[in-house]
Amino acid sequence: MGWAVPEVWFKPLVENVLSEHEHRFFEPTPAGLALLNESVPFAALNEPVPFDWVVGYSLGALLLLRDWGQVPIIRHKAMAPCRVALLAPIFAFCREEGLGGKISRTQVRQLLRWLRRAPGEALDDFYHRAGLDVRLADGLGTSMEDLAWGLERLESDLVRPPLPPGWCAWCGTQDPFLDAERLRSLSAEVSLVEAATHHPGALIRAFAEMLGGPK
Repeated sequence: MGWAVPEVWFKPLVENVLSEHEHRFFEPTPAGLALLNESVPFAALNEPVPFDWVVGYSLGALLLLRDWGQVPIIRHKAMAPCRVALLAPIFAFCREEGLGGKISRTQVRQLLRWLRRAPGEALDDFYHRAGLDVRLADGLGTSMEDLAWGLERLESDLVRPPLPPGWCAWCGTQDPFLDAERLRSLSAEVSLVEAATHHPGALIRAFAEMLGGPK
């Protein structure tokens, strides 16, 4: 999932579109990829994995790109193929890197300071800018330490394009944080979703359409 995106909010967006699929959700925290790995039983190296897809959204997409070599179900060629899709993919969040991010490093640092001083105000402002109808009253689920870690990743982490072979991605043309045209120029596998913002709803639907709709 994305930075500060509660599962209680994100889960229905996915399940309402892909209602007949089974889903598991992981927060973008230092332990997120380890939890993903641990959720897959490995009785033998050639045993098919239980996931058809691993999907990363926003910060989750950046972490998958950064550390995909640490995810056995993605990298191990002896196993049944597990495809990867990214929603609002990030090579580098900060615009100074020229890799599709629109937000300055100074803005990310300011948000981190604001988060530590007044977390509720900082999160409400982020949700407003991102176009996410998240209510803090529903519960966040992520600790302040993990939120700070996530902002540090957005400030400093960088992955060189293009996407790894076989990966696919979608980005909204009206995303306030990401330049969709720039991302597509960096990696042809990035598809544009017209009029979509950073809200994952339209991106999830685009992914579902690629699968052939809900099954």
